[in-house]
Amino acid sequence: RTYVRTYVRTYVRTYVRTYVRTYVRTYVRRRRTSYVRTYVRTYVRTYVRTYVRTYVRTYVRTYVRTYVRTYVRTYVRTYVRTYVRTYVRTYVRTYVRTYVRTYVRTYVRTYVRTYVRTYVRTYVVVLLLRTTILLYILI
Repeated sequence: RTYVRTYVRTYVRTYVRTYVRTYVRTYVRRRRTSYVRTYVRTYVRTYVRTYVRTYVRTYVRTYVRTYVRTYVRTYVRTYVRTYVRTYVRTYVRTYVRTYVRTYVRTYVRTYVRTYVRTYVRTYVVVLLLRTTILLYILI
C-alpha cells in the first residue's frame, strides 16, 4: 500500500512602509540688505516589500507487509490391534462293530479384536513477520 499526500502552503506578506521627512532650512544673510532664504524639502520614501513563502510538503508512506506463515504439522498415529482367536475342536468318533460310523465334530471359534487408535496432531503457527517502511520527503 502506498499513500501519497502533498501539502502546499503559501504565505504572502506585504509590507508597505512610508517615510515622510521634511527639511526646513533657513539662511539669513546680513549684508547690505536683509536676505532670508528658506529651503523646504520634503522627502517621501516608500518601501513595498512582498514576502512570499511557499511550503511544498510531500508525504509518501509506503507499507511493505511480509507475512511468513509456517505450518508444522505432526501426525502420530498409533494402531494397537489385538487378535485373540480361540479354536475349540471336538471330534467324537464312534465306531460300532457293524461299521456304522458316527462322526461328531464341534467347532467353536472365538474371535476378539481390539482396536486402539491414538491420533496426535501438533500445529505450530509462526505468523506475521511485518515490515513497515515509512518514507518522508520534505521539500
